This record gives sequence, structure tokens and C-alpha cells, in this order.
Amino acid sequence: MRPLTGRALRAIGGTGGETPAPDGRLSQISGIDEKGARVIEVWRSAGDAQAFAEKSRPFLEAAKLPVPSRVLGFEVTSYVVS
Repeated sequence: MRPLTGRALRAIGGTGGETPAPDGRLSQISGIDEKGARVIEVWRSAGDAQAFAEKSRPFLEAAKLPVPSRVLGFEVTSYVVS
């Protein structure tokens, strides 16, 4: 995967240290492959994730980035960072 850069980074919410992470986002992994951008995020709650999605929608549209084609959510039972 290639790393995300430029407008894509700004539109998805401050990766790479440019701006603070959105409230409630605990971690993010992102990159680009032959099919497009891939983003995996861990949120403190579903409500935090939903609030960010609603807040970021106008920025995605302004950057002319497509909305996510698939969003999956599930409750995490283990979260380990090594």
C-alpha cells in the first residue's frame, strides 16, 4: 500500500500529525492500494464515529473525494498496541 497524502489526509481527519485527531478516535491505519484508499479506525464509541462522519461529510465533498463505499462497525473485545 502507498501512504495517503495531501487532500486525502486532510479530508479524513488529521493523520500524520497535521491536526489533532477527532474527539473519540483512538487510532487510525490508512493507505492506498490498486482499488483505492483503505482506512481502519478505532473509536471510543459508535456515537463518536458517527459524529465525525457527519462533521467530515462536507469536507469529503469539497475535496471531491468519494464517500466510503463500505463502512463496517463492531464492538471490540480486545485492543492491543505493541
